[in-house]
Amino acid sequence: MSSIFPSSLDLSVVIVNYKSVDFLRSCIRSIKETAEGISYEIIVVDNDSQDGSDKEIRFGFPDIKLIVNRNNLGFSSANNQGIKISKGRYILLLNNDATVTPGALNCLIDSMERHPGVGLMGGKLTNTDGTVQQSFGNLIPYISEFIQTKLFWNFYEINKNRIVGLLMEKLHCQPRYVDWVKGACMMLRREAIFDVDFLDDKFFMYFEEADLSIRLKKIGWKVYFEPGAEIVHHGGISVSKNRFRVFLERRRSQLYFYKKHYGDLGLWWIKNYLLLKLNKNKWVSQFKRRKKLTLSTEDKEQDRLLAETFKLVREFK
Repeated sequence: MSSIFPSSLDLSVVIVNYKSVDFLRSCIRSIKETAEGISYEIIVVDNDSQDGSDKEIRFGFPDIKLIVNRNNLGFSSANNQGIKISKGRYILLLNNDATVTPGALNCLIDSMERHPGVGLMGGKLTNTDGTVQQSFGNLIPYISEFIQTKLFWNFYEINKNRIVGLLMEKLHCQPRYVDWVKGACMMLRREAIFDVDFLDDKFFMYFEEADLSIRLKKIGWKVYFEPGAEIVHHGGISVSKNRFRVFLERRRSQLYFYKKHYGDLGLWWIKNYLLLKLNKNKWVSQFKRRKKLTLSTEDKEQDRLLAETFKLVREFK
């Protein structure tokens, strides 16, 4: 367990930024406009954006603590940098493409006060159009990958299936103890995050919230979903800046997660599942291109990504 530095504020908001200066500006303003009656600080960790984000903070928001990295260290490492210099009793890890709605911060803090055994709490994430995003989940070894990608993603977020949408709304209307909350908005009790020695920085991005939730629950802390705190999550803004690397890092984190928490059997299962999935994508791609005489730049990029992913999955140990 790391030494806990004394807290002197109600809340520290840590925002990791990567090439999203406009969304970062909006995120910061939403915090400042809604943090009524809260003593707080904002800490921005910039992962080598090179888009003027650092200048925007220095000159536009001089009261904000700024850490500028020379390389993109990833989501977990950058958040750990912010956590280590924070002074809040509660620490909110907030995506740069999120907007805080009125009352959300007070709601999260009040709920934390009412639930002293909770170490990690998430709010209700919504899309820009007001529809709900999956904000929490339950860990089901081996089949959770299929359930999340096929049920919630394909039917709700892609196909906009009305029945699944109604189910999602119903699931997200009541507070409850859960297995994990989505990383776009995670409020941590200071003692809890120091108890587990911060986020595991081997997760560059993705799966870090599920890993953190598991580690907190193993030492007695609880994870809670609070629907009264609504956060608009625009989603995928930083991801869109480098889709190739993001896709590979997601797979790397996925493999590491299954190895870490489910051992060799878990790793064997997820590797074979992914190889089947990759082979299916390869066959589908080849079928669609059977009449093409030349490949487009996008086709070549997809082929390169597929080859790199095959290599990553096969060689991961």
